[in-house]
Amino acid sequence: MPISLIVLTAATPLSLVVTISSPQEPTPPVVDENIRSYWFGAEQNGRPGGSTGEPEGPSENTAPSNGDEEQSIGPHECKTVKDNVQVCTPVRRKEGGPKVSPAQLAMEEWRRLPIPAPRVRTAPPRRAAGLVGLPEWFWVTNWRSLGGRASAGAAWVEVSAIPQRMTIEPGDGRHTVRCPGPGAPYVPTKSATSQHTNCSHTYVRSSAAQPGGAYRVRVAVDWGGTWRSSEGTGGVLPPLSRSTSFRLRIAEAQGLYG
Repeated sequence: MPISLIVLTAATPLSLVVTISSPQEPTPPVVDENIRSYWFGAEQNGRPGGSTGEPEGPSENTAPSNGDEEQSIGPHECKTVKDNVQVCTPVRRKEGGPKVSPAQLAMEEWRRLPIPAPRVRTAPPRRAAGLVGLPEWFWVTNWRSLGGRASAGAAWVEVSAIPQRMTIEPGDGRHTVRCPGPGAPYVPTKSATSQHTNCSHTYVRSSAAQPGGAYRVRVAVDWGGTWRSSEGTGGVLPPLSRSTSFRLRIAEAQGLYG
């Protein structure tokens, strides 16, 4: 609080009042807090505060808050979509749950691969009737390999799927046709004698007595898969099969002799 003193002089009856303020605590400097500020005081452990405007961060034994856990970088799974855009989503796991191994990650990606059913063409074409005694050609037009990739944190796996063999059930109750590949396409502009295939079936009876007047044909393609990971591990994946079925009419050619 201010203190007033009265001073009297002998020469003139004059009084002078001098006001003296009591000492105050020093005021800390104020600096733009966006540039630098000062933090006065001490932490609970008695050490002086830092010079950045905030107390020192928590010790290593301090548990992070829920917000810190949500913002932390964790395992993510990424897939490439249209226009080479990669979309990554976090892999949620229970606290303390087991880590996903590269083999498990590869199996998950293997099950998600869009392996298609075979697209089959025939010669003679299915819109026309085949003939008894004439080999019916079969071939697959979408015979190609596929691949996928999945990641969890810094680890990743790559999965490859390869079509391996084709199996044909011609529907006439005879033997099953097994082809080591997609079959050879028949080219109408070439002569029949100049073309060959290892994927055909010759019917010995017409399909007139079958339901709907056609044989029910089933074609299946077996797929094999392999995987490799960023850890240098890899292996073989269990086989998969995709199939399709269709109707095929077979007519009996009649010969006339004079």
